[in-house]
Amino acid sequence: MPLQSQTWSNLRQLLSELPRRRLRLLVFVLLASLLQGLVDVFLVALLARLVGLIAGARVEDYLPGIRVFGGGLLDQSSWLVGLLIAAFWLASMIRFGVSLMQSLLCADVWNDFVNKVYGNLVCQKYDFFVRQRTANLSEKFNRILNGISTGVISPLLLIAGNLVSVVVLLVGVVAVLGLKALAMFALILFAYVLASKVVTPYLRLASKQRIRYSRRINLLLMESLRSMREVQLYAAEKYFISRFSRDGLIAKRYDRIDRLLPDVPRLVIEPAAITVLFLVGLVPALTMGDAEAVRSAIPSLAAVLVGMLRISAPLQAMFRSVNRLRGGLPQIEDALELLSLKPVRYLIDSPGVPTPEGVMPRRFIQLKDVSFSYAPDAKQVIQGVNLTVPIGSRIALVGRTGSGKSTLAHLMLGLFQPTSGELLLDGIAVTDQEVPAWQANCAFVPQSIRLIDGSIRDNVAFGCDPEDVDDDLVWGALEAAQFDDYVSGMNYGLYTLIGENGIKLSGGQRQRLSLARAFFRGAKLLVLDEATSALDNKTENNVMQALDIVGRRCTTVVIAHRLSTVKKCDLIYEVEAGRIVHSGDFDSLCASSSSFRDMALIEEG
Repeated sequence: MPLQSQTWSNLRQLLSELPRRRLRLLVFVLLASLLQGLVDVFLVALLARLVGLIAGARVEDYLPGIRVFGGGLLDQSSWLVGLLIAAFWLASMIRFGVSLMQSLLCADVWNDFVNKVYGNLVCQKYDFFVRQRTANLSEKFNRILNGISTGVISPLLLIAGNLVSVVVLLVGVVAVLGLKALAMFALILFAYVLASKVVTPYLRLASKQRIRYSRRINLLLMESLRSMREVQLYAAEKYFISRFSRDGLIAKRYDRIDRLLPDVPRLVIEPAAITVLFLVGLVPALTMGDAEAVRSAIPSLAAVLVGMLRISAPLQAMFRSVNRLRGGLPQIEDALELLSLKPVRYLIDSPGVPTPEGVMPRRFIQLKDVSFSYAPDAKQVIQGVNLTVPIGSRIALVGRTGSGKSTLAHLMLGLFQPTSGELLLDGIAVTDQEVPAWQANCAFVPQSIRLIDGSIRDNVAFGCDPEDVDDDLVWGALEAAQFDDYVSGMNYGLYTLIGENGIKLSGGQRQRLSLARAFFRGAKLLVLDEATSALDNKTENNVMQALDIVGRRCTTVVIAHRLSTVKKCDLIYEVEAGRIVHSGDFDSLCASSSSFRDMALIEEG
């Protein structure tokens, strides 16, 4: 079938992503599985010989060297019992070793895939993350972490290892005991495959439904926890509890079926195998009343019985692994999508990337004839913009919501690449190789702040090794952001934990912490996107005074709706529908732009 062909093609492609050293280790695991099968064959042969001796039956010596057990019954039995005990211990140790190697190999493969995917993700350009839904990326990444490791790689290793052991054991037992054993094993395997075929459709349905409802539960959990304020205000607790309970009950029901069905073939086959074994191997002799034939059959029956028990566990493991693999195969396409991502963004330490000082302009930053759209077939949100920012100046971007102010800031920061036009530094176009060096000179304080679940110190010195952080610089940044007094009053000072995304702080405190992060960076270009919108007038005034001191050491771009924030700016650009419609200082814009004048009048009340 084409689907199957595509699935196996995807599987081969996934395995091709593995380093060669992992494939060498896989070969070693298979060789260990081969040894495990050989030891099991040796066990069966020894047991057949021992039972034959005890029963007084003549056993054909199919294995070379079997005649070393000379002497009387007691001598031979003593040798065989000793060897059997040693062989059982050896088989258990080898089985443990194979399982350990499989687990280690699976963990190494997990680490290889995860590191590669994460490395590929962080080396994508920023517009990649704008186009993608973060929840989708996170969900796919978690699927790489868990699904591919436990649903594809681990089952493959188990199938390969157990298949080698089963084949070696079957061939060995048939070689020792002859065609009668082959016929019995063939019947048992046929019955096992038949039972598996009957169970598999129900197992597949249960697995699919379990995954479906588990995803619904996870989505419901995330949505309700993220919206807890609204849940409580709208008294929606019962609604979410009811949905969670209902979906959880259904998921648990399918989970029970998913766990039970893989054991059904074994529960059916083991008694069926015993029935076949005695019907074929013992009943004919019993019906004929031939005591010698009964004694002769006992060693073979014992050997086949032990062989069946030794094969039963690997077969069951293979059946479980095949079904886990079937459940994991659909996830391969998403895994390959992330694994196939190529790093397209230079890092600051990539070869050929200049120093931040080497690209820092001395005269101006310029957007020249810049247009931009979020997708090739999408409408242009920036259209033919020409914008110049003199070094050391403070400029402002004002305009209605959705006019393109933040997008222009992202273009200046090198986060977006223009659809047409150029970002120029002192008249020289910025190349992809120079973008990391340019961004090392920049800091950005967004309106929608993202803080890490750590301490005040961790957030101010974002991305820095804690051992390399100078606390004096952290306090200086907090002072500039008018946040030092509050932090010094905390029980643990800089080491106070702020919770997930700063949940333990107010909106204004989170904004000041974000400002401190920007000040700590010592950036040459500081972009403030509604960075003071959550501050009261007094605190905003204090922060702007700090900017007068700190900001004159850098170039500042302010995006604001409150015109009081931009009064002291050297130059103001008014943005409308992705275009610069007016520019000038505050007074000249009030005189020349009716829309700017209206905004000023509305704010003055």
